[in-house]
Amino acid sequence: MLLGAHNFFEPRLPISYCMPARGPEMVSFYDISPLKATLETLVDFDLINTGNMRLSVGAVNVRTGNFIYFDNTTHRISSSHVIASASLPPGFPATEVDGEYYWDGGLVSNTPLQWVLDSLPRQDTLAFQIDLWSARGELPRDLSEAEVRQKEIQFSSRTRAATDHYKKAQKLRLAVANLIKQLPDEIRERDDVRALKAEADDKVCNIVHLIYHARQYEGVVKDYEFSRLTMEEHWHTGYNDVVDTLSYPEVLQRPEPSEGVRTFDLTRRDGN
Repeated sequence: MLLGAHNFFEPRLPISYCMPARGPEMVSFYDISPLKATLETLVDFDLINTGNMRLSVGAVNVRTGNFIYFDNTTHRISSSHVIASASLPPGFPATEVDGEYYWDGGLVSNTPLQWVLDSLPRQDTLAFQIDLWSARGELPRDLSEAEVRQKEIQFSSRTRAATDHYKKAQKLRLAVANLIKQLPDEIRERDDVRALKAEADDKVCNIVHLIYHARQYEGVVKDYEFSRLTMEEHWHTGYNDVVDTLSYPEVLQRPEPSEGVRTFDLTRRDGN
């Protein structure tokens, strides 16, 4: 909180609530210019922009409140796009991209699974959703726990609602696809049937949901504590969760077409 994180962010001093800042990029507790240098040192953006692997990051336009995805199929991704997707106020300032200023997309949707599921053309999909915040938690006993719980609810993903909606929609697409196959050719050429056919498909999807359960000692700092020790602990926990998840063979098995979508929400065997 006081010193920032080396090569990531540093305190912006002095901080004044009364005097206007010299620009939108100065409205924050921390200066994140070190992050830009770190990203451009460690990340090969030319490789990202070859399109061999798809990258999408979400941000929200500060002026309009609209959510946007910066995607290497539609944008040439730079460090500014990545930083915009992580510019969480009031700790971090808004980031300028093409003349507009953006905050962290987590203000609207912290893990936007829908962007993956709605991408066209639809394909058979195995999706792993990693949530760093758990929607479920204990009733707070003091103000510090209340602040932690507020952050958990605010930043946890609405995964269950998203997957339930997707499962229902995919079953309808499957039903429409099967129905269209049974129609006479002359009816299939009608405009309304063509419109339905454009939305229908018989693709299947496995959605694996992994939730990080914070340690008790992490407390209220968990959204800005990025020390090396903490990050290595998170990586180790994530690795163990994935290994545990992949020990269940059904995760990698293709669902039956009639089923359409299967979701997995597994609990680690050690109870965490």
